[in-house]
Amino acid sequence: MQLIERSPNLKPRHRVLYTLFAFLFLIAGFYYQDNLGGEGLSLPFNAVIWIPVVLIIAAGLITMIRSQLWVKPRLLGVLLLFPAGIVAGGFVSGMERPSEWIIRLGVLVGGILFWFSLLQYRFKRRDQENLLYLLLAAMLVHAMVGLMQLVPLDFIKGWIPISPNHQLLGMFQQPNLQASLMATAVALSIYLATLPGFGGQRWPMKSLVYLTLGLSVFEVFGSGSRTGILGLGVAVLLLLISRFPMLRKFKARFLLILFTIVLGSGLGVAYTEGALRAYSKLELMAQNGKDARPHVYRIAVDVFKKSPLTGYGIGSFQREFQNERAIYSAQSDSKVIDAAPRFSHPHNELLFWAIEGGLMALLSIAAAVVAVFLQLWRMGWQRGGAVAALLLPITLHTQVELPFYISTLHWLVLLVLLVVCFTPFSQVKPLGLSASARGLVSGVSVLSVPLVTMFLVHSLVAQTGIMQYLKSRGAQPFQLNYVLNNLYFRETGEYFSMRALLYSQIQQKKHEHIAAFISWAEQFLHQIPDMQIFRDLAVAYEYEGRNDEAKAVIARARAIYPEVELLVDANKVISSGGSLVPESRP
Repeated sequence: MQLIERSPNLKPRHRVLYTLFAFLFLIAGFYYQDNLGGEGLSLPFNAVIWIPVVLIIAAGLITMIRSQLWVKPRLLGVLLLFPAGIVAGGFVSGMERPSEWIIRLGVLVGGILFWFSLLQYRFKRRDQENLLYLLLAAMLVHAMVGLMQLVPLDFIKGWIPISPNHQLLGMFQQPNLQASLMATAVALSIYLATLPGFGGQRWPMKSLVYLTLGLSVFEVFGSGSRTGILGLGVAVLLLLISRFPMLRKFKARFLLILFTIVLGSGLGVAYTEGALRAYSKLELMAQNGKDARPHVYRIAVDVFKKSPLTGYGIGSFQREFQNERAIYSAQSDSKVIDAAPRFSHPHNELLFWAIEGGLMALLSIAAAVVAVFLQLWRMGWQRGGAVAALLLPITLHTQVELPFYISTLHWLVLLVLLVVCFTPFSQVKPLGLSASARGLVSGVSVLSVPLVTMFLVHSLVAQTGIMQYLKSRGAQPFQLNYVLNNLYFRETGEYFSMRALLYSQIQQKKHEHIAAFISWAEQFLHQIPDMQIFRDLAVAYEYEGRNDEAKAVIARARAIYPEVELLVDANKVISSGGSLVPESRP
């Protein structure tokens, strides 16, 4: 047994990781093409990001095999209860939607492998700090993307997401995600500025720290994100307290950090009135019934209580939540939940896993939280408190939204920071695998790279097909060929193609494929109670002369979405004896 080596020379495996790490955070995270928004691979950069991630995992595991040594972080057994429990729970609770089941667990296991592989490169302290500087440089570029969205610049169209209202959306097309990343950038800037070796850094590195600090504070306060502002405030306070002995020795550095924070926050408030928007949101939440989130939490808790042990299975949330929402709406007089759209998640990571994975999933997450807390405690207040501040903004974000499903980058950033957390007290041990086991690990590592890359590229092509199909207003159905053959986008492709089939049959006054649409729509609504498909199914029933079933479908839909205009209008038409069936395709 030996401590992690501290070789003074940069080794070949380190050069490989630096290259892949830079590609991952400085290039892949900024890939953009037209998209519908949403989450997961529906955002193009999430697909591209996984290519260097798989390469990093493969290179790390092969490095481990060749050296016959592996790095064992402290509390590894406790940490591995997290993915093991989630995966086991996924089998126990069932595969409600197989494609989502595979992708969700793949992202989780892939992330843990990414974290484990980074540890296997056995970096010395200075090399790890350099990786953090690379990560901070990527965050600076994300801050620049946000700045470009504040002003109308024609030349950036097609290169980054356009923000119609000049909001700070970043590459994520969502202000809270940009804000939580910027809050993490603030914490990382202060962390690097308070490291013992910061004074010996060259001016470009110091400039990077202070420039990123100022811009990131500006964007957090300019975003109007309550989560971002809260995460920034708590992280900065924790850093200043834990690093105070260091800051007291370097008063000029301390004053410069404070000045940059005050200047950035002042400009953010003055330029965008973001803090005022955040305060208005808090006032809205304080008024009973004016914000949907408390109602969402109550409904989610009610769903969990009905199946607390195993949950309902990965992919089951939308069905179970919307069904419970109908019961809640009937018992509540809250107009805000009645008029709200379909919820794809409960705005809380723990509630999401509680519903789909039950207590097994919650206990698995609790094991990981305990391991992180014990590691931070072992590191001591000064170092452990600073690392806790790095983890805090994104962790806090998971309790009010689901950032990892929209942005893989946030998941990877958190994992990199967890590498910083678990590197201390790690040990290097003999690998002890048989020749056949080593060959299996090496073979799977090598083969996974082209296979995963092919799937991701195919997903990008499928997404292009979706956009081309929509731009042609459905006149180019062949664009959906790739979509229908893609594991991730197949459900979306079926959505568009089946709707097109329904209205094509109606336009041509035919009935031969209407039964196929009805069968598909009934199964689809069993999993995803989509408002548009509810209405389309009512149209199909009415077209087939099944008027009572059409009325029943609209009634069922309105029980879930009582005040949604699409269904309110449909109910008025069908209740007054009118027809939902269009004379021609819309």
